Amino acid sequence: MSTTSAERRSKDDIKARIKKIVQKHQSRRRCKLSDEELVLLALANSSDQWLMTAQIGEFAISNSRFFQKEAANFLFGRTSLYATPQGIGSLSSRIESYLRTYGIPVHSKVDDQNNKVYSMTAGAAYALLEGSYKKRSEATEKKLTTCPLLEIPIEIRMKIYHLVLKVSGFRLLVGTQSLSVYDEKIPAWDSRSQDVLRMPPLNNFLALLSVNKQVYNEAMPEFYHENHFQFRDMGSMKNFLRNIGPERRKHMRNVSVSYDNLSAAAAGARLLAESDTLQKLTLTISATKDPAGHFTVNSSRRRFSSLTQIPGFSSMKRLRGVQQLVFNPRLEHDVVDAFLRPIITAPKPSKLAKRKKSTKRKRKYTELMSNHEAGQLAVKVSKIG
Repeated sequence: MSTTSAERRSKDDIKARIKKIVQKHQSRRRCKLSDEELVLLALANSSDQWLMTAQIGEFAISNSRFFQKEAANFLFGRTSLYATPQGIGSLSSRIESYLRTYGIPVHSKVDDQNNKVYSMTAGAAYALLEGSYKKRSEATEKKLTTCPLLEIPIEIRMKIYHLVLKVSGFRLLVGTQSLSVYDEKIPAWDSRSQDVLRMPPLNNFLALLSVNKQVYNEAMPEFYHENHFQFRDMGSMKNFLRNIGPERRKHMRNVSVSYDNLSAAAAGARLLAESDTLQKLTLTISATKDPAGHFTVNSSRRRFSSLTQIPGFSSMKRLRGVQQLVFNPRLEHDVVDAFLRPIITAPKPSKLAKRKKSTKRKRKYTELMSNHEAGQLAVKVSKIG
């Protein structure tokens, strides 16, 4: 049966109203809507259509309370229509209880591929928007008007953020389908020899950041400051740093990475160099020089005539103030150590030095302009004479 113009207008109206609801509850960095509300709004947004769990999760992720869509997809490990056991993407075990929250009729069945699918009629969608959701939303907004946490002195709040967000004694392995941790006592290059520990879902672990904008601004740097981030290769580091954005990556202080996947090394190193606070860098890298004077890195077959031609090394040289540069002692790394250490461990230029350099540059420019103008005036006078 074909969809009538009236039905199309009705569904367009539902989508427009849902868009307004999401925008109303969404600030720059987060959405105040609960997981239950996001699930129901996903069904209402596609009323009269059958949705798989992953499709509902996609709507929830794209309106996530913590991350932009790209970052959420990366950190929750969602790929295509398949969802991992962690994060908002895995809703199958919770959807039934979510649907009972509001008493809105939702149909469910098992499709031909043996997938559980759900559907909400347009009438039920209107009922959700006009009735139960409105009441629930108003109650939620009233609860969010005050924040007792902000009544605590800032010094105590910072201690709370530290206790909640720092994973003490462990490294966070990111860039995989789920967030895992390794014992900090075991070196990064021996990670594969130890048992990996699974972290709680990120939407639980970082729930503190969703309290309000002020708490987010205070607590977010603490998460990136205090934790040790480990990456399997330069590609996973590039993806992570790109997805978290410049505001977050500038706070990272402790990074370990295996210098593999050279095709992504230049971009990954360039993003890492944007960190203003990096204090410790651990590189798992082997660099050797053959009799012809060419360099090779790890297991790559590529040969480089100089170290500056190795992807990412030029960007790494922009780092300053790194207090610890650590290499895997089992690998040949002397040439890399001699190349990077004197530069990236050098102190950062002071603000006063930068200001003097800027003033000197401006003074030189002013002198050049004055000389140029004087020369132009002399030419005009000679022509008049």
